[in-house]
Amino acid sequence: MIYKIKQQMKDLHARAMPHVRKMHAKVRPHWRKIMLFGGTGLLALTIIFQIFYPSNRLVFFTTIDGVSFSGWQKSDASRQLNKRYMDTLVPVYFGKANKAYISPKLSEIGLIVNNQTRINKIDYPWYLRIVPTSILWAHFITEYKTVPDYQRNDKTLVAFITNNLGTSCDVKSQDASLKASGKSFSVVPSANGGTCEVKTVHKMLADTKPQLKTNYRITIPVKEIAPSVTDKMARQFGDDLQKKAVSGVALDVNGSPQIIPTTDLFGWMDFSIVEGKLTYVFNIDRASVYLNKVIASKVAVNTGVTTVSTHDFIETSRVNGPSGKKLDVGATLGSLKAFMDGASDKATVLTAPVAPRITYTRSYSPTDVGLSALMQQYAQDHPGVYGVSMIELSGKSRRASYNDTKSFTTASTYKLFVAYSTLRRIEDGSWHWTDQITVDRNLSVCFDDMIVKSDNACATAMLTKVGFSNITNEARAIGCTSTSFLGKDGIKTTSADLALFLAQLQTGQILSQQSSRDRLLSDMKRNVYRQGIPAGLGGSVVADKVGFMDGLLHDASIVYSPNGTYVLAIMTDGSSWATIADFARQIEALRIQ
Repeated sequence: MIYKIKQQMKDLHARAMPHVRKMHAKVRPHWRKIMLFGGTGLLALTIIFQIFYPSNRLVFFTTIDGVSFSGWQKSDASRQLNKRYMDTLVPVYFGKANKAYISPKLSEIGLIVNNQTRINKIDYPWYLRIVPTSILWAHFITEYKTVPDYQRNDKTLVAFITNNLGTSCDVKSQDASLKASGKSFSVVPSANGGTCEVKTVHKMLADTKPQLKTNYRITIPVKEIAPSVTDKMARQFGDDLQKKAVSGVALDVNGSPQIIPTTDLFGWMDFSIVEGKLTYVFNIDRASVYLNKVIASKVAVNTGVTTVSTHDFIETSRVNGPSGKKLDVGATLGSLKAFMDGASDKATVLTAPVAPRITYTRSYSPTDVGLSALMQQYAQDHPGVYGVSMIELSGKSRRASYNDTKSFTTASTYKLFVAYSTLRRIEDGSWHWTDQITVDRNLSVCFDDMIVKSDNACATAMLTKVGFSNITNEARAIGCTSTSFLGKDGIKTTSADLALFLAQLQTGQILSQQSSRDRLLSDMKRNVYRQGIPAGLGGSVVADKVGFMDGLLHDASIVYSPNGTYVLAIMTDGSSWATIADFARQIEALRIQ
C-alpha cells in the first residue's frame, strides 16, 4: 500500500514539473518589473493609510510623560493621563524622618490637572503623512514637550491640612517597640516627631507641581521632638528579657518545674508604651491555648456535689460538697511577669476555687405558693426566658405565676385580641360573616383560618380593618393593660394578660353572646398546632392559641381537665415545644395532688 502511494506521488511530481519550468521561464525575464511595481504599490498603500489616518488619534509608539499611548484616541489618552496625574502620590516627610508621614494624592491637596490641550496640539502634519513609513517614526518629531494645564483648589488643600495635621501641625514622635521573632526580638524603629508651621506646610503643598516622578517627595522643616523610647532602649529591654528566658522559664507546678519554651513565652507578649516606658503584658488568649493544654490538667481538682432539698420556696436541708480547683490563667501570667520583671525569684502556677455542683431535691405543696415555686424553679432550671400564669376556674380556684408581667412580643397570640374585636363587631351588627376580607375569603372563612391555622393574611386584614388603636383600647378595657399594638418594637403582651383574657372568655365575662364565645372556643380546640401544652396534657381537651416567631414560643390555653377547668399561659424566648409540654405536664401533676 505504501509503495503504491509513493509511486503515485512520483507520477504526480513528474507531470507537474514541466508546467512549473514553463511558468518560471515566463516570469524570470520580468522579475525586476514585478518587484518594482509591487514595492511601489506597497508604498502607495502606506501613504494612503497615513493620509487618511484619523487626526483624533495619536501616531504609533507615542509616549507622553513615560506613558505609552500608541494609537490611542486623544480624548481617551487625556482622560487616562489626567487620572494618572490626579492619583500620583506626594510623600510628605517631616524633618529627618526616613518614613513618609502621609502620602496624599495630588487630587487630595487640591491640584486639578488637565492634559487635553497639550495632547490636542500633538499633530500628524500633512507633510509627514506623504512620507512613506512616517507613521512608524513620526512620534519622534510630533511629541509636544509641555507640562499639563493645572489649577489649585485652596479650600481642598486647607481641608486636607486641617483633617490630617490639625491647627497646630504637631507630629507625634514614634517610640521604639519590640516584636517577638522566635527566641529573640526585633526592634520596631522609633521616629522623631516635631512641630512645624501650618503656613509652611500650606505653602510647600501649594507649590507642588504636577509630575509623574516616582521619587518625588516634600520635606517639611520641623523642630524635632525625640521619642521617649529610642531604638537603643528598646534593644536593651529586649536583651534583658532574653537573658531571663534564654533556656525557657521554669513554672512551678505543684513543686515540679514545667519549662515554658522561650518561643512560646515571647509569643504571648504584647508591647506598649506606658508613661513613657516600654513595657508588655501577656496576651491571655494566646497564653491560654498553651497553659490549658499543658498545665491545666496537672492542677485541676474535681468538685464535689452539694445536695439541697427544698419545699416550695423554702430550703429544708443542705449537705455541702467539697470545692474543686482550676487553673487561674490570669494569676499565673501575673506570676510569670513578676519573675520576668525581677520582682520575684520564681514563677508559680496559681489556681482558683471552683464551687461544688448543686443538685436539688424539690417538693411542692399543691397550693398557690407551691405551684408558683414549681413554675419559678422549673424556669430557672431550663434554657430560655419564661413568663407563666395559671388561673383555676373551678375547684380550689388557685392562682399561680412566675414572671407573669414580663412583656413579650406576642407572635401569633395577638390573634386572640383580633378575634375578640372582630366578634364585638359581629355582635353590634357593623360586620357580617359574609363580608369579604381577602380576595378569595369572607369573614367567616378568614376568622376560622386565623385561629385554626394561624393564617397571617386574614389576621392582618382584620387587624387593619379594626385599627391598631382600637384593638389596643378594647384589650385594655377588659383588663389586659399590658397589651399594646402601638409599640415601635412590635405587638406586646404578657402571660398575665393572656390568662386573664382566656379566663374571661371561658366564664362569659366578655362578649355578650354565647354563640360568639363558642365560635372562638371551638376554633381554638381545632387549632392545628398541638406540640406545646396539648402534647403535655394528653388526657385533657385543650383550647389554645400558639405563637412562634424566631426564638419565641408561646401557648395560651384553656384546659378542660377531668380535675377541673383552668387557664394556663406559657410565654418563652429560647425554649422548645418539648419543654413547654413537659412544663404543662408537671404543673398538672402537682395541681391534681
